[in-house]
Order: sequence, then C-alpha cells, then structure tokens
Amino acid sequence: MIFSSLQFLLFWVFAFTLSRFQRLNSPLLIGLIGIIFYSFQGFFNSFVLLYVFLITCIFNKFKKNLALFIFLIVLPLLIIKYLTFIIRDLLKINFEILFFENIIIPPGLSFISFSAIALLIYIKSNSENIKTNLAYLYLFPQLIAGPIVEPKSLIPQIKKNDLASFENIFFGIFLFSIGISIKIFLADSIANYIDPIFDNLQNYEFKIRLAALFLFSQQIFFDFNGYTLMALGVGKTIGINLPENFNKPYLSTSISDFWKRWHMTLSNWIKNYIYIPLGGSKVGKLRNYINIFIAMIISGIWHGAGYNFIIWGLLHALFIFSEKILDIRFLKKRFQIIKIIYSYLVVTFLWLFFRVNEISDIKFFFTDFSSYNFFNFSVLYFILFIFALNYFQKYITLESLNNVFKKINKIFITSMSFILITVCIVLAKGSSQKFIYFNF
Repeated sequence: MIFSSLQFLLFWVFAFTLSRFQRLNSPLLIGLIGIIFYSFQGFFNSFVLLYVFLITCIFNKFKKNLALFIFLIVLPLLIIKYLTFIIRDLLKINFEILFFENIIIPPGLSFISFSAIALLIYIKSNSENIKTNLAYLYLFPQLIAGPIVEPKSLIPQIKKNDLASFENIFFGIFLFSIGISIKIFLADSIANYIDPIFDNLQNYEFKIRLAALFLFSQQIFFDFNGYTLMALGVGKTIGINLPENFNKPYLSTSISDFWKRWHMTLSNWIKNYIYIPLGGSKVGKLRNYINIFIAMIISGIWHGAGYNFIIWGLLHALFIFSEKILDIRFLKKRFQIIKIIYSYLVVTFLWLFFRVNEISDIKFFFTDFSSYNFFNFSVLYFILFIFALNYFQKYITLESLNNVFKKINKIFITSMSFILITVCIVLAKGSSQKFIYFNF
C-alpha cells in the first residue's frame, strides 16, 4: 500500500477515526491497525513479520541468549534477501535456488529487522508486555520505510495513550501534503525522465547520462524525504511523534557530515548498535578506522545484496578515512561552499553504484567522458538548477515547515493541505511510483 495512493488515504482515515476514541486508543489497537495495514502486502510478507514479532515475544519471556535471538531475527533477511548473492556471487556455487529466486523481498524487511533488534536489546533490561511490543513493531506510519525509532523514544509515547491535539492533527495533515507534493511533483517527475536512460545507457550520450545521475541524486532525496514527511504527518495525527530523517544532506560540508544529515535514524542505529559497541573512536586510530569500515560496509549491505552496495559502503568509508587523515576542518568558514560542493559531488557520483543495474554499467557510464566539453552555457544552467534544488532543502526541514505552519491561519492552511493532497492523488491517478526505500 503506497502512501501516495487513494487506498492509503482511506486507510489513514480509518486508523485516525479509531484513534480518536479514548477507550480504543491503546497499544493493542495500534498493533492491530498495523497488522491490517501490513496484510495488504500479502500473506507471505505478513507471515514473515509475524515470525519476527513472535521471536521478540519469546525473548521477552526468557531474556536469555540475546545473540541467538538476534540471529533468529535476521534469519529471514539472510535467506530472502542475501542467500542467492551469498551462494552464487560470494561462494561461486552455481545451482538453482528455485524457491527463493521467486520470492519478492517483503517491503521494509531491513527496517523491520533493525527495529526488532533494537527492541530485543531494549526489553533485555526493561519489562514490557506483548501488546506494547506489538504496537512498537507494527506502528503503521513507519512500518515499511522507517524512520527507525529507538524503543526508548517510541514505547513511552505508545504507553502514554494520549489523543493527538488539534494543533498536531492540522500540522500532521500539512506535513503529509508537503510530503506527497514532493513525491508526486518532484521525485516521480524526475523518475519518469531518468528511468528510461538508466535502463538503456547505451542509447544516450555522456552528457545525458551525467545529467540523469545528478537528477537521480535529487530523486532519491525527494522520494525518501517526501515519504518521511508523510510518515511524520500521519504519526502526528494519531498522537505519535516520529523523528526527522533528513537535515539538508546536500548542504553537508563533508562525507562524515553527510551521514549526520542523511537517513539520520539509520545512522544513529548503526552508531548505537554497531560502531559504539565496537569501541567507536575511543580505541585508537587504527581500531577507529576499522570500526568505521565495518559500520559503512554494514550500511551498504543493509541497502541491498550485491557488490555495488558493498562498494558503495566501502567508498563512503574511504572518504571518511581521508577526511580524518587530512583533517578538512582546516578549511575555514569562507571555504564552506567548496566543502559543500565537494561533499555533494562525491555523494552524487557514489549514488551511481546505487542506481545501475549491473556493475559493468559503471564502466560504460563514463564512456566518452574525455571527449565531452564541460565549458558551455547548458552545463552552467544545469549546475545552477541542481544547486537551487539543493538550497531548497533548507525549506523542507521539520523546523522550517513548523515555522511556516505557525505563521498561517490553521483553517486556511489545513484547507489548502486537503486541496493539495487531492490534486496529487488525482494527478497520480490514485497511485504513484513505489518509494525507492520500500525495496529495503
């Protein structure tokens, strides 16, 4: 069920209506609504999520052998998402895996697995009942593509059982309208232009391929940030405050800074559950670099099964190493623009590993690179257009949108939000392209 679809809007109205009854508004209701929501993803996918939930229930009872239960949580992920890659690409064993080859990865399985691991670690030292755990795992606004919320942040909200204030409801509708507008008008429009190019790179000259790459960097941001704003908006209307996931990532001044601004809840999860337990930065330079390397490789693998995702994570780690060695902080404030340009260019070119269908496409992508003339007005105009889009990120943070919301009459802005949502649904003909991060 895509957030930018009429089907989801009707489900949202259903969930919101139930949440307004104080006697019904409980962890059990939140969990049951989530079960209904995920059931639209199909029987097999629902069974996988139920398996994950049951594992947390068993651990909640015994609270022993944490490592074993973490393994049991990630087992479906290993089998469904990574088994074919491990056997054929890593182990070079060539045989048919008939059953697993036809399985489509359950939407949000990586998000669900990381959330479940966080829940296991939380309930090891905290007593929670099954209903609360059910609500945490099945909270429908963030179930499929995050944000990945820490149990210590989300569970108290679930247990508090407060009805959303009208202020939060109106703000949530406003956030959703901005998110769906970003998805339909920007992310989907860009996708319609660049998808045919990436599907047939050999049919396009280098300048078109390069433009498609820079546009993809915009698409993936607008797509994921649009989704996140929609999720935050829906959460607000049912009394749940979800964390922001993006903070002007393409205005970062380094790759390290980028990972503090991009998909912040994933970065925090990896920092809290992998990087810091390994020793973080308090174990000497060499160990620190090894810890960064492990964290970034896991980030790459989390996104997908393939050498391209491993290389993507590895290259991010190498740039972070380089920044630490060179200590790019020596560039003073007046050089901020240079650091922003550097960071954006690195991130954009590394997105190529994300977008191509085959590793071999990367080599082909740069065919005719040396013969292209970059010094012309069309290139200049395109660069200005891209950096205008990057600058636009300043105005779609949660803080900026909240400031806008506070300055405008609530009845007017809510009415306009409803109109904007309706226009988007009509233009999308009741649905839209699947969110990129639903694949993860």
